[in-house]
Amino acid sequence: MAKVDLARRAEIGREKRERTRTLILDAGTMLMAERPREAVTVDAVVEAAGVAKGTFYYHFQSIDELAAAVGEKLGDSFDAVLKDARLALEDPVKRLSFAFTKFLEKAISDSNWARLVIQSSQSRTEYARGIRTNLKADIAHAIIQERVTIPDAELAVDIVMGIWLQVTRGILDRGARPDVTQQTVESVLRALGASRSDHQNAWKKWS
Repeated sequence: MAKVDLARRAEIGREKRERTRTLILDAGTMLMAERPREAVTVDAVVEAAGVAKGTFYYHFQSIDELAAAVGEKLGDSFDAVLKDARLALEDPVKRLSFAFTKFLEKAISDSNWARLVIQSSQSRTEYARGIRTNLKADIAHAIIQERVTIPDAELAVDIVMGIWLQVTRGILDRGARPDVTQQTVESVLRALGASRSDHQNAWKKWS
């Protein structure tokens, strides 16, 4: 009789549990991209994932806990989009333009991601708070430098996020024109009262 490798058996068990959790998380992500969080049920998730209800509750105590995991996954995707390049940009207006450009490019290339962003924006998710915090920091920096004319950072964040979400909805509904990203970034800077030179430098191919 072959000797049982208990360590390997435990590792296989962990891998299987992780694959199952990923199936459930992916199903929840798909459903939450299609409908409001309040319309997502455990029954719908387990049906989409192809697992038993008991399996769902082994990994997540509730839909709220699953939604938090989806939000964390979405937040990680924002970090992946921005990478370290944003931190290398010291100019707050360039940081804002860079982030806005990358978010729109991601929305154009990944409609499921864009739908999830739109649906998640209706809830006070952790990722949404994180985005607001970063935007507010950049805009507040630009206000101090007198690079924008809007003196209220919170209002400026509302303007930026409102434009971003509405343009993303338009991309989902009608598709993206070749110049939509450039025009949108320039419109955001005009709305914030940035200078003409910043408008001219807003659009570039970021490396």
